[in-house]
Amino acid sequence: MTGALEGFAVIGALIAVGYLLAATGVLEESSQVVLARLVYFVATPALLIEILGSTDLATVFGPWFLVAAIGVVAVLLVYVPWARWRGHPGKDVVVGGLASSFANSGYLGLPIAAYVAGDVAFALPTIMLQLMVMTPIAVTLLSMEDGRRVTVRGFLKAGLSNPISIAAIIGVALSLGEVDLPRFVDEPISLLGAMAIPSAVLAFGVALRFGPRIGHGNRTEVAFVTVLKLVWQPLVTYLVARHGLGLDAYEVAGVTVMAALPTAQSVFVYAAQFGRGEVLARDSVVITTLVSLPVMVLLAGLLVP
Repeated sequence: MTGALEGFAVIGALIAVGYLLAATGVLEESSQVVLARLVYFVATPALLIEILGSTDLATVFGPWFLVAAIGVVAVLLVYVPWARWRGHPGKDVVVGGLASSFANSGYLGLPIAAYVAGDVAFALPTIMLQLMVMTPIAVTLLSMEDGRRVTVRGFLKAGLSNPISIAAIIGVALSLGEVDLPRFVDEPISLLGAMAIPSAVLAFGVALRFGPRIGHGNRTEVAFVTVLKLVWQPLVTYLVARHGLGLDAYEVAGVTVMAALPTAQSVFVYAAQFGRGEVLARDSVVITTLVSLPVMVLLAGLLVP
């Protein structure tokens, strides 16, 4: 569990830095918006281009990817009707759906896959699912005008006008075309992409300082999101992997532990960028991160061969 603990420690340290910078007046409340825009318009698109462009997509789309996708769909099939029944507007439903299904597959997923599941490759299907499918779709829905009915034309128009979807298309094209970018192009993209995760976590730390205290939002919804993310998603993943696809014990353990990852800080960045569901996103990240460690320790003890 050393890798998992180190991953949690890294995130905690960066959140603390963001909080301290805000508490000491180095960063003002408006800085979280600036950081969110930096992540949304610059760092995340660069990261998408870098990762997608250098990944052999054919090696990712196997049984592990299918299991990860089914786990996400299972969560959304529960959360979306529940949120609509409670009268949430469409964009708030998008943020809540992300909070309940979008995993911290970067800082936590990679070390946990390596040190707990035994193979960093377990994190790749989740990373690719989120980068290639979930992020572009969610950002497109969030960027659509309020009150407009979702149509194919409107969806495509919004998708082709936001930087994340455009970057995903460029990254996939580079991968399929096996294009090697010249160093003077690749290096800046790599450096900008490296800012994505730490900047998102710093923005999250700033939000903790200036926003309402944890738990002052909708506690019922945060609890529901936490159960979906850390109980329902891993349970569905386990059942599909073991009984649906018949994966071996080693693979079942790996994909199940990945499904139990907490909500990613990038969900808060998207919520802040579009001004919808920021408190829910923030509280979901904090609570699922705190609860996920004992959950993953339990799963590792029960499932890892």
